[in-house]
Amino acid sequence: MVKNILALLAAFAISAPAFAADTGGYLVGMVGQTKVKDIDTAGLANVSVDDTDTGFKLGGGYAFHRNFGVEVAYVDLGKATASAGGQTAEAKSSGLVVVAVGMLPLSNQFTLLGRLGLIDATVKLSGPGGSDKSTDLKTTFGIGASYSFTPKFAGRVDIDRYSKLGDSNTTGESDVDMISIGVVYKF
Repeated sequence: MVKNILALLAAFAISAPAFAADTGGYLVGMVGQTKVKDIDTAGLANVSVDDTDTGFKLGGGYAFHRNFGVEVAYVDLGKATASAGGQTAEAKSSGLVVVAVGMLPLSNQFTLLGRLGLIDATVKLSGPGGSDKSTDLKTTFGIGASYSFTPKFAGRVDIDRYSKLGDSNTTGESDVDMISIGVVYKF
């Protein structure tokens, strides 16, 4: 019995530093491709749509536990354009994101991530008929993976969905997906 308790204490002592490295604050910078879903071109002929662009995410977070944290970030989701008859309309999306982050460490270096939260999204629409703007609180969710190269630096890959950005009466509503890669600095 004493041997089992000593073995358990030794295992905890060895693994405790790995657990401690999984908690605390971090900064994150990501860049990737965005894609706007469901652009409404109904009733328009010969419309050319460019629904992909480059976006970025800059923010930080705090891991309270090796399996749970929160993250706050600014995201720029790029723009989408639609052209027809020599005229072009453009929509740009961005916002402040607050998410709860679930973390599933598979090893000391590799962790799977799940995110669920809110975005205070601003959509700006401009075109031949004028411009419009919408700022609304919407939902966001995503998955990802992180690989720690050192105790302070990790690489990260994310896939996020920003749901129904915009206003159905003014700018129109669309989902925006973002696939990104970036760096995490832990402090």
